[in-house]
Amino acid sequence: MDDNISPIEVRLTDRFPEPEFSVLQRRVFAELEQDSNEAEPATDGQAAPTPSGLVHSPMVRWGAYENNTLVGWSYGWMERDNVFYMANSGVLPTRRRRGIYTALINAIVRHATLAGAWAIRSRHTVVNNPVLIAKLREGFTISGMSQSARMGTLVELTLHLSREREVAYRRRVLPYRS
Repeated sequence: MDDNISPIEVRLTDRFPEPEFSVLQRRVFAELEQDSNEAEPATDGQAAPTPSGLVHSPMVRWGAYENNTLVGWSYGWMERDNVFYMANSGVLPTRRRRGIYTALINAIVRHATLAGAWAIRSRHTVVNNPVLIAKLREGFTISGMSQSARMGTLVELTLHLSREREVAYRRRVLPYRS
C-alpha cells in the first residue's frame, strides 16, 4: 500500500451530507445514468404512485471517509424474512482498488449478522463488473436475474451468513448431481 494514501474509516452515519452526496453519486454512476437517462422518456409516467401507509424498515447507512471526506458509501435495510438488502453502494473512481468496497461489505456483514439476518442480497446491472467481481470474491453467489426498464438486465447476488444456510441453498438450487 502507498504510504501517501490516508487511511479510510468506515462508520455508520445518520445521513450523508448534501449536496456533496448527490454529487458523489452522480460521479460514481455517470456512465450508468447516461444510459438510464436515454431510456427515461420511454418510461416517464409509468411508475405507480407509492401507496401511503407503507411501513419500511429503517435505512442503514455506512460512509467510508478519508480525512472526514466521504469517498464511498453503502446503504440498505432489512427485508422480510430477515434478509438484509444492500441497496446502493459506490466508491469514488480515484479511490477504487484500495479495499474500500470490501470494508463496506464487511461492515454490512457484521451489522446484518448482529441484526439476525440469515443472508444479504443485492441487485446490480450486469455490466457493473467491478462490483460483481468484488462481491463474488467475498463469497456472494449469483441467485437470480431480472429485467428493469430503468437499469436493464440485473443480476441478483446473495451472501448466506451461515454455512448451514449456504449448504441448504445449494442443495435446493442444485438438486441434481452427476
